[in-house]
Amino acid sequence: MTVPAPSRAAEILSRPAHINGLTVPNRIVMAPMTRNFSPGGVPGADVASYYSRRAAAGVGLIVTEGTYVGHESAGSSDRVPRFHGEEQLAGWAKVAEQVHAAGGTIVPQLWHIGMVREQG
Repeated sequence: MTVPAPSRAAEILSRPAHINGLTVPNRIVMAPMTRNFSPGGVPGADVASYYSRRAAAGVGLIVTEGTYVGHESAGSSDRVPRFHGEEQLAGWAKVAEQVHAAGGTIVPQLWHIGMVREQG
């Protein structure tokens, strides 16, 4: 097996990628990491800052932490962000705006925890 030289790998990673009409500035992707920093399910200024710092550091595509979908059984934690509701989507709009301003792209990880959720 031949491993490309570091300069070749860096050149490949720095190329833009096109995914279903979405242009990503490079091929560096930040995987989702659950953070539980959204009281009331609303991502705030700290969440926007967290993700925009990653974009500013060169991450081309950010996949957000899991975000509950709009179903009562999707999850019950009050600190996991939601991807439904006027206030929650307004919070995500601010996050996306800051990530875009820093040169990155961002997509949500839509999450329904299903059978592992607490009963009730």
